[in-house]
Order: sequence, then C-alpha cells, then structure tokens
Amino acid sequence: MDFTLDEQQQAVADLAEQIFTDALAPDLQTERLRVVEATDDWFDRDLWQVLADAGLLGIALGADMGGAGLDAVALALLLRAQGAHVAPMPLLPSAVASLVVDRHGDDTQRQTLLPGVVAGTTILTVAIQELLDDRLDEPSCSFMVESSGGCQTGRLTGRKVVVEHLSTADYLLVTASTADGPRVILVNRSSEGIAAQTGPSTRLQPLSDVTFTDAPGQVVGGPAAVTALLDHLRMGVCATQLGVTERALALTAEYTSTREQFGRPIATFQAVGQRLADQFVNVGGIRLATLSAAWRLANDRDATEDLLVAKWWASERATDVANATQHVHGGMGVATDYPLHRYTLWNKHLATSLGAGSQALRGLGALLAD
Repeated sequence: MDFTLDEQQQAVADLAEQIFTDALAPDLQTERLRVVEATDDWFDRDLWQVLADAGLLGIALGADMGGAGLDAVALALLLRAQGAHVAPMPLLPSAVASLVVDRHGDDTQRQTLLPGVVAGTTILTVAIQELLDDRLDEPSCSFMVESSGGCQTGRLTGRKVVVEHLSTADYLLVTASTADGPRVILVNRSSEGIAAQTGPSTRLQPLSDVTFTDAPGQVVGGPAAVTALLDHLRMGVCATQLGVTERALALTAEYTSTREQFGRPIATFQAVGQRLADQFVNVGGIRLATLSAAWRLANDRDATEDLLVAKWWASERATDVANATQHVHGGMGVATDYPLHRYTLWNKHLATSLGAGSQALRGLGALLAD
C-alpha cells in the first residue's frame, strides 16, 4: 500500500489548494466567511462555480459525463482542501451522491444529473440519518415500489434528520427499506410530499429534519449502492476533518512561535511543546487512516475496517486536537475575528457526523467479533 500521490492526484491537490487559497486567503477569510455564513443557504456560490470551471466538481465522475474519471483518493484530496479552508458549500454530500449515481445509476439517471453536477448547476444532497438510530444500513424510512420496469419507481415515507444543504439541493439520495432490502432512492427536491424544519448546526450551517409522505422517487442501483453511499460519506467526513485538523494545528504552531511570555515564545515551553507534539501524532493518525480507507475504496477493496478506524480517529482524536489548539491559544482562540474558532466549530460538527467515535468503536468491535 503506497500513499505517495501520483501525478494526477498531486495536480488535484495543488489545484484545489490554489483555488481555495485565492478565495479564502487569511486576510480575506474572516470577512468573506462571515458574509456567507449569514446567508440562509450557507453557500459560497461564487467559489462553487470556480471549482466547477476548474473541473473539480466532477473529479471522480466518468469522462463520458464530463468528469475527470479519477477515484476516491482524488475526492479525498479535494475535500481535505475544503476542510483546510472551512469553505461553506455542499461539496461533500453532492460529490458523494453524484459518485454513487455515476457508479450505480442507470443511463437516464446519469444523463439527467451528472452533466449538471460537473457544470455546477445541479446540486445533490443525502438523507441517511434517522432520529435516535445509528444503524445507517438498516433504515426505517420505507419505499413502496409501484413500477418494476427498467427503473423501479414508487413512494417514499419516513423521516430523516441532519440533512445538509436541503434548500440548495435539486435532488436527494435517501436510504430506505424496500421489500428487497435497503436501497438508495433518488428524490426530486421539488416533489410533493416533502416537508422540512431547519435549524443551525454547531458550525452555524442550516440542517434539516425532513419528513417524506408518499414522496415520489426511484431506486438507484442495488444493495451495493447503499454500501457505496455510506462508505464514501464516511471517507468524505474523515477527509474533510483531516483538512480541518491539519490547518488548526498549523495555525497553533504559528501562534505559539510568535506569542511570547516571560520574554520567549510559548512554543519553547515544555508543556506546550509536548501537548502539540501529541496533536501532531493525532493528525498523522487521521491522515494515515483516512488515506488508507480512500485507497481501498479507489481500488475496489473492502474498506469497512479502515473506514471505522478512520472515523474513530476523526472523532475521538480530532476532538483532542480541537481541545488542545483551543487551550493553547487561550482567549484568542474564541475571538471571531481570528480563524481558529471556526476550525473548532467544524471539528465538533464533523466529529459527530455519521456517529461519534464511540459508535465507530462499537462497529469496529462487532466487525472484529464476527
């Protein structure tokens, strides 16, 4: 297993970093993000279009749809760059949902959705989490198939929580139970039978509690589509968290190197140095586990164990990173005109997305027991 980036992957990483840096350079970041976060949809549309024009929104989609035809590692690198710049946009849900449609959808679904995704004009989101139920692969939301021709269509009923970017999405991918087992259901956001209540998340992002009442939808692929959706979402959360923790630690290293106490930089104090050294190890663990999981997904290997390990690191150890970097900064860390507080909010949101570390650990234990 070699995690050295190949030429294409390095080009993706460099291009993504350049675009996000140009838009969210340190002297521009605070004001631009404050403006975007104050909007109802929490969406930097201008930056989204720049990513589309650069070909990054279709980085993991097939070339026949206008995508770059790359793999999960390239997608992880793109999401890592987003996390490093805490850029508010539906990149994770839309990129993963479109990848699932590309890999498992039929020709009509692919032709309907993917060219628009690549161009930045079509946005997808996902609805997989249910209230007080962390069994993501056993949804209680139900889908009654009415037509079993080339594309199974029917009606969706149930409730999903923590749905991101509902107001900006054109379509949703929803996990639901059917007579044949769990399936991914494609739902048009403008369809009848969809009601939602929306409130702010830890990172001030609007999240929706969505109820489906006989909403029309169609099945995307078979059982493998459910696995692909959940696996790539977990990987994407970890990759975004990797970018968040790397940048938070870099900010802290810079701050402690210039902040002086008793006539010398606080980075020279043993307690500070030891604590940040621990966080260097934690960030390295998140990086290793995440890239390992992405590599396995990219090479069509079973990534279940790697994903659970990565999610544990991106929850438990990422929380340690947030606590340490915040503590070392002192009062400066919570100042809204200083960037660290935003990384801490993103960290807390991602740490519990798709389940906290304890849930990942239970899943890993059950896997090992089997």
